[in-house]
Amino acid sequence: MMNEAHGSADKLWLRCSRCHHMSMMETPGKAAGAKGKVDANTATPYNPQESFEIGQSIFHAEWNDVGRVVSKMKTSDGAHAIVVSFEKQGQRRLIENLKAEIEEAKDVHPILS
Repeated sequence: MMNEAHGSADKLWLRCSRCHHMSMMETPGKAAGAKGKVDANTATPYNPQESFEIGQSIFHAEWNDVGRVVSKMKTSDGAHAIVVSFEKQGQRRLIENLKAEIEEAKDVHPILS
C-alpha cells in the first residue's frame, strides 16, 4: 500500500496509495533499544532467577540466540517479565526474578509447603 517514502535513515513517512493518509514509521533495526549487533561473548547468559536491566544484552543458550532487553513488565499473575528483541527469534517475553516469586508464594501459603 506504500506509494511514496520520505524521511531520514531511522524514520520514514509512508503514504497510502488509496487514501493518501501519511504515517511516520521507524525503520527496522533502528527502533528504540536497538544499538547494533550484540556479541554472544559479552552478553549475560539468560537465567530466569536473575533480574535484568533495559538495554542489557542477553544470550539464550537453548535458542543459541542473542538479544537486548527492550522493556520490563509484570504479567497478569504478578510475575516479573522482560521483553527481549533477539536477532533470530524476534521479540520474546521471558520470566525474570523467578526465585523471588517462589519465595513470596511460600510466605503467602505456608500450609501448602
